[in-house]
Amino acid sequence: MDFTYCEFPSTVSIDTFQAYFNLKDVKLPKVSGKSWDTSHTPTHTQTQNEAHEGQTNQAKSLRHLVLDAIVQNWSELPLYGQLGRREDRNYILSHLDTQLPLQLLSSHIRDDFFWERGYEQRWRAAPLQARGRERPWINIYMERHVQEFIENMQTGDYEQEGNVQATLDICAAYINQLEINFLQPSPAATEGNDHIPLDYLLSNLPDLRQLRLSYSTKTAGCNYQTGCNQLTPRDILLLAKGLSQCHELRQFCLHNTKLLPYQMRYLAHSLDKGCHHLSELSFIHCAVGDAGIRGFLETCGRESFGTLTVLDLTNNKITEEGAYILSRTLRHVPLQRLVLRLNPIQSDGAAAIFHTLQAMPIRELDLGSCSITETITKLFMMLTCQHTTLLDIDISNNALGEDFGKNVLKIIICNKILEKLDLRNTGLSLDLRQKFQEFLIKNIERKKDRALKKKQRDKFKSMLHI
Repeated sequence: MDFTYCEFPSTVSIDTFQAYFNLKDVKLPKVSGKSWDTSHTPTHTQTQNEAHEGQTNQAKSLRHLVLDAIVQNWSELPLYGQLGRREDRNYILSHLDTQLPLQLLSSHIRDDFFWERGYEQRWRAAPLQARGRERPWINIYMERHVQEFIENMQTGDYEQEGNVQATLDICAAYINQLEINFLQPSPAATEGNDHIPLDYLLSNLPDLRQLRLSYSTKTAGCNYQTGCNQLTPRDILLLAKGLSQCHELRQFCLHNTKLLPYQMRYLAHSLDKGCHHLSELSFIHCAVGDAGIRGFLETCGRESFGTLTVLDLTNNKITEEGAYILSRTLRHVPLQRLVLRLNPIQSDGAAAIFHTLQAMPIRELDLGSCSITETITKLFMMLTCQHTTLLDIDISNNALGEDFGKNVLKIIICNKILEKLDLRNTGLSLDLRQKFQEFLIKNIERKKDRALKKKQRDKFKSMLHI
């Protein structure tokens, strides 16, 4: 067999190639990337080593000279789809420069291998983003490119019909998720502290499903001035305008950005008006306060956020008043996960939340570090006994005491659903917490056993129908 300069698909591992081809019978070149380097293969004799070395120093074939010419002249003649052989296309993908103009590359190449290679070469110091089953690498690359473009743009460089439109023309069709961790501040000479407008960007991302946003500033430098980390009136108007056009948005998170009550009203109106499929809403470390919660919920109607399943309000200075306002509204929302961590709602606020949860399909509840005391014992016992969907409860870092744990342990045997109960730093002894853990493990094992039996029954029924 003479497979001189033979390439194999980029999706095939080198171990698989070695398993199906005998290196004694195959001549392979010593080229970077996709061919087997025989110099690393263990040999028995010096003669065999010399034979392989001679094979790897052969001159390139005419086909590979042509492919090299295509790679070198890609900017003038981008041939890829016209190549009939898969081996030739793999060679192009392995050797093509990933630093060529993005528009030129994206209009001709969709292959996952190439865009993964381009991502790794461009952002070597940054960790790779998690890739879902249906997440092409070209989408991940474009999303990271747009993120970098927005985060590094100075307010004076924003040109809606220029650089912004050019970026959208290339990337908009591939953007499903967008994360913006900071924005550049305005120059110190300007009167306001406005950031770059996001209305046009968001309005022109038709397939945007997840948005994580912060108006914080990490590299202010000489441009730092008081208020550059805050959301200005112009910022909130433009953000609300953009969100009202994100009709496919499922997840929205605004974090590390102080929000005033009137700004919460704008956000509530825009999300309710435009985001009819919103399932996850998060305001994290935003200092919303009770007034902000009231302003947000007063703007919403009874039918608002009918698809919302996750609400995260971590660290927003919400007290028992805000918790009571939430409890009156949340009973109409099909929440499955509620996070009020790091909010001083105290026992009265927790009592209002517990009362509302009885009418909700909640599965996860996080009330960690909420200044709750042992006065909530009876209501918590009722919650664990009566609720039929709650799987995970976090009430860590609250002054509950040993008596709270003993009383809950007496009745928790009635609960066959609960799988996680975080009681760290609540005043319970290690032995008592261990007893809770043993009970929860039994619940999990019981569910697994039940699921296995159901699977066996279904399999048996299907066999009977056959």
